[in-house]
Amino acid sequence: MTRDAKHDVVLLGVALDKPGHRPAYNGVKILNRMQNRGYKPGFLAGDRAYNNSEPDEWQLPIRAMGYKPVYDYRADQLGKQAETDGAILVEGRWYCPSMPEPLINATIDLHAERIDQETWVRRIGARRGYRVMPKENANADGYQRMMCPAEAGKAQCPRKPHTLGRGIHLPLVDPEPSPAGPFKVCRQRTITVSPETGAKHWQALEYGGPEWQKIYFRLRNSVEGYNGYAKNPLAEGIEAAGSRRIRGIAAQTILLAFQLAHANRRKVKSWLETLALGGERPRRRTHHRRKTKDRGPWTPTGHLMPAA
Repeated sequence: MTRDAKHDVVLLGVALDKPGHRPAYNGVKILNRMQNRGYKPGFLAGDRAYNNSEPDEWQLPIRAMGYKPVYDYRADQLGKQAETDGAILVEGRWYCPSMPEPLINATIDLHAERIDQETWVRRIGARRGYRVMPKENANADGYQRMMCPAEAGKAQCPRKPHTLGRGIHLPLVDPEPSPAGPFKVCRQRTITVSPETGAKHWQALEYGGPEWQKIYFRLRNSVEGYNGYAKNPLAEGIEAAGSRRIRGIAAQTILLAFQLAHANRRKVKSWLETLALGGERPRRRTHHRRKTKDRGPWTPTGHLMPAA
């Protein structure tokens, strides 16, 4: 699916299979065909079946194609997910190994009702000061040079004295002593992160942050909205088996493709009728929704209502 600022969502690819069967295989197949037709990669979101796939089947292929995945996680996938050279992967992003435990486990604590929603929002925002930052773009093989937040000017660390004294607005890292000595990410200015490391859960945006919420929910709502549009019993009614009275997955796929193409045509036709073409008035007015009340910031356990 794709969304453009000027028109509504249309379907670009379809594969028919058993429910929940081979989502990664079918998804990569569709994305490859779209790319062969000149579609440019961008942010990519799906339900949890996709990011629960094996990295070699989904996460690594889509990143190699240039897509930037945006994920939500199951309750057992939260918190620290991987580690490399001391840097820790927390809910999809790399952070300093000395990031405080309350920030690492913020979402876990929210689900366990050890903290409230307002505290979760603050802790998610506080993670930014501990994020390991890219020094350069990933190379053709997906390897990327990253530097610790102190070297990137986002924090202060006593293990790197030249980063101290930058002001109280930057967090002061408190590294724990270790008989093995500092981690590689603490000793060096940069480390190299391979695409395979933490690939299952890595994502392009900070989980739960404002940009993540904007991109992830826009994409997911687009998908679910189109599903409801195409299932309309007064139009294509793709959910009704009686509209495709023929056996066999090949025949069902062809008939479903025609139904979805008709749904796309309805969407495009409705959009064109709202445009003023050739100096004429639009055939129909654009749909103006009622202004909705602000629901407050999103959290994994519901929206945080704004203060009265």
